[in-house]
Amino acid sequence: MKTQSQIFDFGRFADCVSRDLRLNGKSWMLKALMMLGVTTLLLIFYTHPDYDFVGCSDYAKQQEESTFLIFRFGGAAFCALGASMLMENMTSKGLRLNSLMSPASDLEKYLSRFLICIVGVTVAFIICFAIADAIRVFYIMHEYGDIDGLSYVGPFGVQVFAESKFYLWGFFLAVQATFALGSTVWPKNAFLKTFGTIVLLLVIFRIMSDGVFSLFYNPGFRTVPDWIETIAKTVPTIWAIFCYITAYYRFKESEIINRF
Repeated sequence: MKTQSQIFDFGRFADCVSRDLRLNGKSWMLKALMMLGVTTLLLIFYTHPDYDFVGCSDYAKQQEESTFLIFRFGGAAFCALGASMLMENMTSKGLRLNSLMSPASDLEKYLSRFLICIVGVTVAFIICFAIADAIRVFYIMHEYGDIDGLSYVGPFGVQVFAESKFYLWGFFLAVQATFALGSTVWPKNAFLKTFGTIVLLLVIFRIMSDGVFSLFYNPGFRTVPDWIETIAKTVPTIWAIFCYITAYYRFKESEIINRF
């Protein structure tokens, strides 16, 4: 007789994901439409021919810098909002009871939320950006005709403008992991509380580090050592692994505490 694993079973995990989507499917669809609308408006505004983007006289240059800026910081903002909803199913008595009554294991519940809030939101933003950029090109061509330099960029073309894909996706990875961990600390209003904590920590770090950096600062220093680049590429991955593992145990702890 085949017995199911008490830790992880794929069939039970699929049922858990399906259940989460059924409960919050309409809400996620509305959020995706909002993401599409905001991204489209930002792209049209910042790539509008009448808008002077930091003094760019070349429209192709304006388009390049604008689309990359929106993809990087808009994507980070939307992904952070999605990650902040990791513990959304534990923010009220009814939602918590509904989650606790699920026959899935803690790991399956956590991976279900991870798949929806982290992976799902990231994929949704990439799709929304692709659609929004197509709308942008169509709108500008309709209003101004075939402008020299106007072209479709899309979510994959915009990565060409990044200094390094490691920095771009490492930035997304670190932001998502941080806000996911924050949601397990503050399930209610997780985004605002995590954002406020990050700003406060950055201010304290800047004040404390000014004196240290001044000891090693060399005005003639123009190149970045290889070891600094290596650290910059590996730290986001290490930080993300730490955050997600800690978030899982926080999630599991919350399940145990609220069970009684």
